[in-house]
Amino acid sequence: MRALKPLIMAAALGLAFGAAPIASAQPAQSSAVIVLNIDQVIAQSDIGRDLSTKLQQIGQQMQSELQPEGTAIQAEQQSIQTAAQGKSEAQLRADTALQGRINALGQRIQAFRDRQAGMARDFEYTQQMTLQDFNQQITPIVREVMTARGAGVVLDSGAVQIADPQYDASNDVVSRLNQRLHTINVTRRSAPPPQGPAAATTPSPTPAPAH
Repeated sequence: MRALKPLIMAAALGLAFGAAPIASAQPAQSSAVIVLNIDQVIAQSDIGRDLSTKLQQIGQQMQSELQPEGTAIQAEQQSIQTAAQGKSEAQLRADTALQGRINALGQRIQAFRDRQAGMARDFEYTQQMTLQDFNQQITPIVREVMTARGAGVVLDSGAVQIADPQYDASNDVVSRLNQRLHTINVTRRSAPPPQGPAAATTPSPTPAPAH
């Protein structure tokens, strides 16, 4: 889930800057900063694993929707290649039926590529929205861990060069998450229309709920 990390990292840093310093007495191993390994939180928490599974299901659903047309295009390509075998350039140009098939195939391939690009945008947008929801749900628990450790800042482990293990709060966050949060709603979404020249691409498919 390395691709999921940047958005959660940004949200975690935003959380850190919004947290007020703790003025009460601090435990022996407290610190002003705690480190959070977002990959670990996603991989080891029930809600993180549920998020990963549901996003994977949506990706598989999109692939299954594209597969029939992709297979049909490959079959038509092979058929055209077979029909063109043994013909000279002049014969190919004179074969209006074959030329019509070639032109139609080119248009079909372009439409398929546009659909692929639209689904890719949809998946990225779905992932972004899901991660925002995930961050909102885990934020109260991260704040609890911050308070328990007397911390006022959370740093993503990927942005830290060296840190003593006592500053790593990932296990604490995972433990608390698994006590309270087990699932997350993940809904397939359609990305907003692209701006500029890319706006001419084919619209993306209608949203559908994940299983």
